[in-house]
Amino acid sequence: MIKFFRKIRQKTLIENKFSKYLLYAIGEIILVVIGILIALSINNRNENRKLEEKRVIYYQQLIIDLKSDKAYAKSLISTFEDYLKTYEDYTETFEEPSLNATKTLHNLRNVKYTVVLMDFETNTINTLINSGDISLLPQEINNSLTTYLGRQNKMIDGNNGNVKELVGMLRNASTLGGNISLRKRLEIQPELNDELKITDNQPQLILVLEAFHLWNTNTSTTSIKRLNDLIEDADATIDSIDKELNK
Repeated sequence: MIKFFRKIRQKTLIENKFSKYLLYAIGEIILVVIGILIALSINNRNENRKLEEKRVIYYQQLIIDLKSDKAYAKSLISTFEDYLKTYEDYTETFEEPSLNATKTLHNLRNVKYTVVLMDFETNTINTLINSGDISLLPQEINNSLTTYLGRQNKMIDGNNGNVKELVGMLRNASTLGGNISLRKRLEIQPELNDELKITDNQPQLILVLEAFHLWNTNTSTTSIKRLNDLIEDADATIDSIDKELNK
């Protein structure tokens, strides 16, 4: 009987000891898990802080680029408007009596022969898209930047494509005697002037230059509208970025 109770007591002691070890082991596991969770939380906070700092840098650079785009767009608008004004002044010369080819060509020389190749600085937007970092930005700003860049590229392609055609027209005009420098030199060389018969080309030269200005006025007018739209888009995007920075 005594042996029986001794066995029960030993068994109870063993079970109690095992329970203590089990509780200790569970406690250790819980501490390890809590430590891991704390470490992950700290790491996540650090990563979020780094991402936020990266976003702020992108926002600041985007604002710089967009403001630069606006300034460039305004300068282009001014250039196009100056050209259109000189062409408008030329068209008013047709109200003069007794115009002839020589006088018309003289009036055409007062028109600005402006052709502009557009080249915006969009490094930050391209970097965001190419690197995939554009996903760091809110969807609204993401969409605005993508749309902005698409419209900008479309405008550049359209304008620069027209410039190639316009340059070809000026090259054609030059072969017809539209080279002002040559015409001035020929003024003191009447014999050479007669041999070249540049005067005979005047009607065709006027038509080529008129075609140039018709094309260029359409290009300039369209570009002015698109540039103003681009400025509005840039302002709207800057406002959205400012709101994000001020949160």
